[in-house]
Amino acid sequence: MKYLDDFAPGQVFHFRSAPMSAESIKAFAREWDPQRLHTDEDYATKIHGSLIASGFQTLLEIYKPIMSEMMVGIANIAGMGFDNLRWVKPVRPDEPLDIVVTVNSVTPSRSKPDRGVLHYTLTATNPKGEVVFTTENPIMIQRKRNGTD
Repeated sequence: MKYLDDFAPGQVFHFRSAPMSAESIKAFAREWDPQRLHTDEDYATKIHGSLIASGFQTLLEIYKPIMSEMMVGIANIAGMGFDNLRWVKPVRPDEPLDIVVTVNSVTPSRSKPDRGVLHYTLTATNPKGEVVFTTENPIMIQRKRNGTD
C-alpha cells in the first residue's frame, strides 16, 4: 500500500488506455451522450473527419488504467474533484492513448495529521503525440502511521 508519504513532487507515472472501437463509441453515446457526432459516422466525418468519442467516455477510458493499476494500491480517502479539465482534441476510434500522471505537490493536513492532499496533473496524448485531454486533480490520501504499514 502506498501512502501520502510515498509520493514526491516531480514523480511521473505512465499508463496506456485501450483503444475504443467505433461500435463501443456509438454504444456509449446511445446511452450517455447521444449527439450525432458520436453516433452517426457520416455526420461526424463531415464535421470532424471521422467518428469521435464522447468526452465523458474518453475521461472514463483514460482513468481506467489509472484506477486499476495505480489507485487500487493507494490508501486513498477521497477524490476532491477535477481542476482545469480540458478535452483538447477529439479521440477517434482505435486510438490508444498514452497517459502521464505527474505529481505536483504533496501536502500533509495541518488539522488531521493522518492524511493529506496529493495534487497531480494528468495528460493524455493520441498516437500522433497530440494532447487530447488534460486535468489537474487533488486527492486525499492517508499518511503512514508511525512510519509503518
